[in-house]
Amino acid sequence: MTYGFQSFNDNLFVQIDSDAPRLCVLAKGSYSGTTDAVVAFPRVITSADPPMVFIRPDQTGSIQVPISVWFMGGSGGWTGFAMKASNVNSTLSGLYFVSAWASMGTAIYGMRLWDAAGALVYDSGAPAVVVSFAAGNWTYFGDEVLPVGRRYIWGISKALGAGEYVSLNPFTMNCHNNATGGGCAIGVDYAAGRIMMYSLATTAWTDQGHRPFLCAKLVA
Repeated sequence: MTYGFQSFNDNLFVQIDSDAPRLCVLAKGSYSGTTDAVVAFPRVITSADPPMVFIRPDQTGSIQVPISVWFMGGSGGWTGFAMKASNVNSTLSGLYFVSAWASMGTAIYGMRLWDAAGALVYDSGAPAVVVSFAAGNWTYFGDEVLPVGRRYIWGISKALGAGEYVSLNPFTMNCHNNATGGGCAIGVDYAAGRIMMYSLATTAWTDQGHRPFLCAKLVA
């Protein structure tokens, strides 16, 4: 940049840049529901693209498997998200935060930065998301029979650390398979230290390619 403002951390990574917005935390809360979990954001998210939603499922006796994730609202006015449990009558519960590649004014006092076009790129009340892990090397684990069909399973060896959340966005799209398409689900296996991906379909490709997976924290 030729002029403006930049802030670097101790490792010389750019934390704030008046020319480049960061992935900013815009809202957070909890979710719960049986079969379906519906979350209304405490404020409308005004980003053009769907915001990024990260969840941290509660540690219960079984792996929670949210599937059929979708966003409510539309471009410039996202109002919430919803997800359905892979197994009917299963419980979905945990914490979430929502973020976007744009800031929104939230702080009563502090600092704000605008870019040359007048768009808000930083607000001290909407801190930057700390990405803690990224991968795409899914390993195929096999399948299991359900009352309504067959579920195919992949995993990444990653124990979800304290304060870490997983991104839902890559799992709003169907899993690849060589039949008619299948719903895609995500699960956290706390006991085995794994992140799980599931596809409900009549068949499946054992190589899922490199569907991205992200973990992030609210604080470093």
